[in-house]
Amino acid sequence: MGGSAAQETPRCPRTEGVEAVSERHADLLRDESNLVAAGVERAYFPTSAEELASAVREAASAREPLTTSGARTGIVGGAVPAGSRCVISLTRMNRLVSIDTGEDGAVARVEAGLTLADLTGRLAGYRWPAARWYYPVDPTEQTAEIGGTIATDASGGRSFRHGPTRRWVRALRLVLADGRDISIRRGDVRAEGGALRWPEAFPDRVLDLPELRRPACKCAAGYRVAPDVDLVDLLVGSEGTLCVIAGAELALAPEPAGVLALVCFLPREADGIGLVRALKESRLAPLSIEYFDSTALDFARSRRADGDEHLPEVPPGAGQAVFLEEAYADEEDLDARIAALDELLAAAGGSIDKTWACQTPAERERARALRHGIPEAVNALIARRKREVPDLHKVGTDLAVPDEAFPELVGAYRRMLPASGLEYVIFGHAGESHLHVNMIPRDLGELERAKGVHVELARLAVRLGGAVTAEHGIGRLKRGLLEIQYGREGVAAMRRIKEFFDPDGILNPGVMFE
Repeated sequence: MGGSAAQETPRCPRTEGVEAVSERHADLLRDESNLVAAGVERAYFPTSAEELASAVREAASAREPLTTSGARTGIVGGAVPAGSRCVISLTRMNRLVSIDTGEDGAVARVEAGLTLADLTGRLAGYRWPAARWYYPVDPTEQTAEIGGTIATDASGGRSFRHGPTRRWVRALRLVLADGRDISIRRGDVRAEGGALRWPEAFPDRVLDLPELRRPACKCAAGYRVAPDVDLVDLLVGSEGTLCVIAGAELALAPEPAGVLALVCFLPREADGIGLVRALKESRLAPLSIEYFDSTALDFARSRRADGDEHLPEVPPGAGQAVFLEEAYADEEDLDARIAALDELLAAAGGSIDKTWACQTPAERERARALRHGIPEAVNALIARRKREVPDLHKVGTDLAVPDEAFPELVGAYRRMLPASGLEYVIFGHAGESHLHVNMIPRDLGELERAKGVHVELARLAVRLGGAVTAEHGIGRLKRGLLEIQYGREGVAAMRRIKEFFDPDGILNPGVMFE
């Protein structure tokens, strides 16, 4: 991985001056959350870990807070340099350093600014000596950069089968808050009895880890702590508040011979969540299971009727939809899986005949347009309403619960949301008991009502043993949810972890904590 705490480093390329930064690099002042920063005096553009370390060291010596920026695909404001005088863009650190195969599998060594799409393309074009390998983490945005996905422990549809990013991180190259460039490999540093010792970085200090109950489900809220936590797991998902990710060694997975993608439409009165449960309990092994309820399909119909041709035409009788991906070994295996799926669909009121198969590029694009087009259409609608009411924004939940509590949470959605009088859609990663509710207010009164509903649902999810944010993280926009998850004392304990790594509060100020 490289890296040395004592290495001399060159001056990092930069743009200086508030006016110059705002004119030349306005994109660095916002992300997909639509939060916008102002007053940023310096933008750094490192092309190597050494230049990155130089930039952090320069900011740290002047005690100037800085924000790390990647592709800015997050929706909680984590990459927006609000409260920072400096921003560091990692986009130019975009090399695939190496690919190695051996008895233990295959790994890719990458810089933080390499995008998922570029990594996927490079792996697909690689001349493998034997079996082919791929990187299985599949967040919605393939333009996301690897460093950002590690900082947020990104997941997505296929995390149902493959887990989130942290499962695939074998080693990290990182820059600490004082500018030291250090590498760490999984297994090198582990806590013992709640005490974490890292002599290479902090020779005279010990981090006492708090005892916090982490949900037994998909969770991206706060730091991952445990009495025996691996240091890599503590840093992955820390949202740039403990260090800056410069590069990583990523494990790869064997590429399946084929993947069958299907959009299965069900009648409005069918039990779509029951089909999801049946798929999980069957002999099938889906890579992903996504669900769209009637509000999502009706919203797609209405937006298409209003001229949004990016959305595909939903079949007239469809009231719900389940999207799944199923890996198969050969044609015989494929036929057996289709037969098993047809039985499950028939029991749920659907059939293969009412299903979109997604084998050709055009068919895959139609499914993608449905899966990604609905949230994009929500964003477009709220953007239009925002022209009339500038402070307006959507309110999106990101709640997950253990499987046994999922029916209760879905039942709460179906009671509370219609009663709220708000416009909303429901879709998401039902395979992991993780659905998104997007509430679309029309005015500021509805916005406050939507926020109240969100808080009430978040408290319910925690009572059910779940997470207030399963994949989006806390960022700057969901700080209030961290206390719902862990309580005031839990948040204070996480602040102490932040202070151990970053005593001057240099890194990503305002992310996770006020």
